[in-house]
Amino acid sequence: MLESLLTLLFLFILVSWYTQILLMWTHDEKEQLPMVYHFHHVIEFESQTALSIETKNNQLHFMQTNGDLVTISYHNDKIRRRVNSRGHEEILRNIKDFNLTDSGDDIAIELITDSGEQIEKILLKKAQE
Repeated sequence: MLESLLTLLFLFILVSWYTQILLMWTHDEKEQLPMVYHFHHVIEFESQTALSIETKNNQLHFMQTNGDLVTISYHNDKIRRRVNSRGHEEILRNIKDFNLTDSGDDIAIELITDSGEQIEKILLKKAQE
């Protein structure tokens, strides 16, 4: 009888640890999702307000109407935004890989998070006038 109670107690402890670990993993994924939405929003905003969009050295460059050059780049597992090569605003973290593919009319933005999730965004370029 005592062995059965100890076994049952041990199983309850294991199950509670398992659920806590599972909650931590799903929490990390849900925490990343708002950051990805923020990243998409920043890219879309810069694109809509830019006169031109270019890629160079795996960086996105947006020439804004006020003359500012906004750069989106990958640095130390983070995606950051810089204006006129000054300062930096972190817009996405925990990134393992960041690649840009310019195909003329659009730019494919490919991200891989530290957890292995692959995220792709297609950014349409503006027609040059």
